[in-house]
Amino acid sequence: MNNKKAVWGWALYDWANSAFATTVMAGFFPIFFKKFWSSGADVNLSTAQLGIGNSLASLLVALMAPVLGAIADKGSAKKKFLIFFAYLGVLMTASLFMVKEGQWAWAIFIYAMGVIGFSGANVFYDSLLPSVASEDKIDFVSSLGFSMGYS
Repeated sequence: MNNKKAVWGWALYDWANSAFATTVMAGFFPIFFKKFWSSGADVNLSTAQLGIGNSLASLLVALMAPVLGAIADKGSAKKKFLIFFAYLGVLMTASLFMVKEGQWAWAIFIYAMGVIGFSGANVFYDSLLPSVASEDKIDFVSSLGFSMGYS
């Protein structure tokens, strides 16, 4: 391996960002959205609103991905972009506490921005793997990150 400190840093980032995917995206947000931010709304309406919000966030990520991928492949500022998008995700997730009951539109907007931060950071995180691990160790390092993220 090129640098054990860099490998562990890369793997620990996977561990940390998996918390967003498993806690916020899969657990916390959908439940809190239904029970608090969509308080008093018809269950079918709140399901539709959540679906539209997720779809819009996914569409924005899909539209941005080729540009971000090109920047990651050719650019020299991978870490700066990683930090920017990671902090965007963190800031937006932390901002959810300011959304009051019934403010479903704000909740979806802030959540969508958090998903964009999370997804954008992952583009640059993935692009850093070849600089963290030699070609013969890349599978090991990638597996280490994945296993830490979901253990």
